[in-house]
Amino acid sequence: MIEPNFIDLTLDVRDSRGVLFAARYLCLSILGCFCNEAPMCVSNWWVCGACRALAGVPAAAKPHQPHQCGGANTFAPFTRLAIEFNKQLEYVVVNREAGKEVADIRAKDPKKQYLPGQPRIRLGQDSTKPHVDSEEGYLPGYLSRYHLTKDLDELLPWMRYVFVQTPTYDHITPIHHQKARSRKILVDEEPGLHLVWYYDSIFIKPIPAYFYSQAFWEYLKNHLAPVYKASLGFMRSYYYLIRFELDFDEAIALKLIPKKDDGSHPTYEEWCEFIMPFSLVGDNYVNRRYHYGELRMTRVNRLAFTKGQLAYFHILPQWGSFLSHILAPLITAFAVCSVILNSMQVTLAAIEVAHETNYDIPAGGWHNFIDVSLYFPVVVNLLIAFVLGASMLGLTWMGCKDLLRGNTLRERKRKGEQNIGRRTHGIIW
Repeated sequence: MIEPNFIDLTLDVRDSRGVLFAARYLCLSILGCFCNEAPMCVSNWWVCGACRALAGVPAAAKPHQPHQCGGANTFAPFTRLAIEFNKQLEYVVVNREAGKEVADIRAKDPKKQYLPGQPRIRLGQDSTKPHVDSEEGYLPGYLSRYHLTKDLDELLPWMRYVFVQTPTYDHITPIHHQKARSRKILVDEEPGLHLVWYYDSIFIKPIPAYFYSQAFWEYLKNHLAPVYKASLGFMRSYYYLIRFELDFDEAIALKLIPKKDDGSHPTYEEWCEFIMPFSLVGDNYVNRRYHYGELRMTRVNRLAFTKGQLAYFHILPQWGSFLSHILAPLITAFAVCSVILNSMQVTLAAIEVAHETNYDIPAGGWHNFIDVSLYFPVVVNLLIAFVLGASMLGLTWMGCKDLLRGNTLRERKRKGEQNIGRRTHGIIW
């Protein structure tokens, strides 16, 4: 395979060979990069080694770093933090089994054996004590619950069928520009709601304090690979959310950016240095959800029907609000049909008067119109009957489902089962 060497084309318009090379590169820019090793940035006339060979360009080369022209897959994986704001944790060897070292994460201060910013999650020996939150009360379960986006990852392959036009991770509006779109920022810890917007609101998940620790990232990489990929994608999204100092100031006011271990917030210069390594992470190193930027909740809710759910997130928790939201477009459609039916009725009355007065009606389209006028009202009535029947059936099904679920949970609770009946605040159920 030809090694992708990047060269800078310098063409002399007086040289016929230069014109020939330009024509060849124009063809390559239309057909795309053949080598699949690296993307080609036509605007700067950078061409990789394989395409250079196809075009017959001399082998002279000049070093060039991977460029930004769609090159998410060419970026290097995340290695370490550029600057560490929290040094309260350490990743140490806690046991040796069968000649293998077993490492774990610990707090350096024995009196503070908990996750920075989340004292409910204990570390060290305290992590083995019983917890009321079951698996979510321990470090692996907590991190999986509040950083993985499994539901969205399952739905996103169907995004192409709901007219998502921007399947790119950098399609993210900066914080200060959200107001220009009349959006109110809602801070929420649900990972599945991060950068999901609904009309005049957008959900944003704050950065946890333990993401400031290099030891924590080492723990994720070695113990929880799915959480590691989801966390990298999450942090990459903040590179595009905070592009200016104005965004940074608003993020601090909204408590999206945590404090350092000394109790102060980082400066904007420190933040830029901290977030830079995450901006170079490509799509190959993050989970599927973060291959996209902002997502529209109404379209994601429609995708939930593919899993047999009414919605991905019930932002309208009351059945009355939910049904009124659905019925509005139906009522509009029926109003349009009513106008059409009235128009047909007026036209048919005019035709009847023409017959009574022996007025000669032109042949052709008018007879077809009469045929349509006879059957269109029947179709509309059948459609109305179907919608009313489906609505009644749906209401009956939802009521029976809630009643059955309530009785089942009460019976399981009576038998002594723990942690039953929990939902994730409206996320798919």
